[in-house]
Amino acid sequence: MSLSVENQLSLLRDILSEHCESCCGSKSECEQISRLARSILSNKSTDQQELLALLPGIHSYSSAGEKAADINAHITSNREQLEDWVETINSFQG
Repeated sequence: MSLSVENQLSLLRDILSEHCESCCGSKSECEQISRLARSILSNKSTDQQELLALLPGIHSYSSAGEKAADINAHITSNREQLEDWVETINSFQG
């Protein structure tokens, strides 16, 4: 059973929020973020352009995190962007 876009967004928001709040994470979380971003982008059921515009940046963040020598430094250096993404996703989820 696959997750709906709404479920995927909730999961994406939760992981990004955790990264933002704790400034730590794992490469496997970055892999999950990447999969979620790709899946939401490929699912044509959402027409929220502002939301769709975030996903390439989120995917780029997660791809860089997968390759980062120090994942926690990568997360910390992207903290402001993480906060913006979480806020934007929250605004779409009501």
